[in-house]
Amino acid sequence: MTQTFELCTSTDTKNLTMISDFVTSVAEELGLDEKVTFALQMAVDEACANVMEHAYGGRTNGTLRIALQPQGAELVVTIRDHGCPFDPEAVPRPDPASPLEKRGEGALGLYLIEQLMDSVEFQFDAAEGNTLTMKKRFHRGEQTVPSEC
Repeated sequence: MTQTFELCTSTDTKNLTMISDFVTSVAEELGLDEKVTFALQMAVDEACANVMEHAYGGRTNGTLRIALQPQGAELVVTIRDHGCPFDPEAVPRPDPASPLEKRGEGALGLYLIEQLMDSVEFQFDAAEGNTLTMKKRFHRGEQTVPSEC
């Protein structure tokens, strides 16, 4: 039986620390390494901040549902909300090699999420709301030993 870890919270940006702590505790419980944990924290934080800012326009009365579920060698992260739908195809991807002043404002969050995670998928349903599903591969319980040991 696969365990699902869930957190339900309001769309108040004050909850981003709680969300990060939730991701960290799940990663620790699953025995994930620091690199995978960091990627998960960054991607989930950016995704939730984007929902709070863009889907809810900063309103704090919305609801975010976050679920983390290990499936084999992957951790599936699902974030659900009922804010305004988001079209990822409408967001131009930045050129990371171009100078900062030429990149324009925004669009780095989605790019960052796509770079950190192995799979990113958006779904929109009038009744079910918005669902972001992200997957990250991991090796459970593997610890690297420094070569000087």
